[in-house]
Amino acid sequence: MDKPAYRMIKRYAVWASLCFLGTAAILAAALRNGDPVRPAAWAAAALAGAGGIVLLGGIWREAGRLGRGLERVRGALLNVTSDPNAVLPAPDPATMPPEILSQLTALTQFHVQVLQERHGPDKRLSTVLGSLFSGVAVITGQGQVSLVNTAGRELLGKERVRVGTSIFAALDRHTVLDAVNRSRAEGKQVQAVFRRLDAVELHGRLSALPDDDGAILIFPPVELDEHRPGVDFDFGLHHLPPETEPLHLGVSLDELPVLILDTETTGLDAHNDRIVSIGAIRAHGTRLYNGAMIDALLDPGVPIPAVSTAIHGITDEMVQDARRFPLVCADLRKLAANSIIVGHNIPFDLTILKAECERHGCPWHHPVFIDTLRLAALLDPDLDGHDLETLAGLYDLEIQGRHTALGDALVTAEIFFRMLPRFKELGHRTLEDLLRFHCNEARMIIRHQRAQGWITSQPESLRQP
Repeated sequence: MDKPAYRMIKRYAVWASLCFLGTAAILAAALRNGDPVRPAAWAAAALAGAGGIVLLGGIWREAGRLGRGLERVRGALLNVTSDPNAVLPAPDPATMPPEILSQLTALTQFHVQVLQERHGPDKRLSTVLGSLFSGVAVITGQGQVSLVNTAGRELLGKERVRVGTSIFAALDRHTVLDAVNRSRAEGKQVQAVFRRLDAVELHGRLSALPDDDGAILIFPPVELDEHRPGVDFDFGLHHLPPETEPLHLGVSLDELPVLILDTETTGLDAHNDRIVSIGAIRAHGTRLYNGAMIDALLDPGVPIPAVSTAIHGITDEMVQDARRFPLVCADLRKLAANSIIVGHNIPFDLTILKAECERHGCPWHHPVFIDTLRLAALLDPDLDGHDLETLAGLYDLEIQGRHTALGDALVTAEIFFRMLPRFKELGHRTLEDLLRFHCNEARMIIRHQRAQGWITSQPESLRQP
């Protein structure tokens, strides 16, 4: 069985000390009478010294194993504290010292047990709702679908309704809101006729949830060619970020109001290219609010080059019926109110957003921003690259939806959350501390961004001294 690294370090240290003491003793004895050192004495001293050097190499190796293992433990702790639903990677017995392996194994087992206890009732609820022949859908106060079972998807349209999308992509807005208002006014479940966007009428019932938190829609049983029990849900969509006051430099990192943002564009010229997709999601501290997000395709008004489509997959056909920039910009401005914009290489996104505002006559408000590319270069200067894939590997994150605006925003959010505890270790606890670190230290990246003509400075109203 592999021995603990700390014991091997102590053993190597003792034997290395004895080797070097032996070398010193041999040479001291040979030189005591002032006679020339005999070859045999030199050979013995050299052999003892070489043994000590080899043992120092063993100490270096074991210390490296122990250090890498401790970094894995720290990374795992960062993951579970930043995201309670994170899946921890399996420990690798071949590369980890046994003391680190036991710690990671215990942490993983405890985390799995917590997840099972937390999601046990959810699985039972999924089984019950998914087995119903009646269509069931739950929506938030903003109309986002937070739950839909198989029968509900069949009735409303599988291509239009899924968790996180708007119910108004499938049903006429007025028929839904009328039923919600009647249910609230009467304080009970009401009968309603919902009109699909293809003019088909669906009879059903609606119950408004308390505190303007949305509604439950129930439809009569539907005959399916094959009944496939199933339900998708995310009740976190009902949670909205707290109201925030205007930003100030003293706000704690634990209470930082954040909008994580990413764009997909027709090219890399921030001044002349156009936006084809915006993804943004609100967070408060390290808590994401899926109910406060934007995932929108935009009609750029110009053809999308094939070289850009090859990266993000967005074609001219996909955006021909999409909204134009001014409409999406209004939603983005509302979502970003009193928040810090966070993104990876975010000066590019801010610059192209500003250019679009000027092009369409929309007001531009210079936001406070944090660039995770700068932070990564400062926290891990020796890392081989600071792109999202490399950083996701560093923090043991699984990437989904890479090169989509919302997918990249979500990955950036998880990376930023895992950076926050490291900032605290460095003594950065407020927005002022973070801005000083972010704006004054990453000089090479800032010079490159400034050379591109991108936005690199903070707004005058909250500029870091």
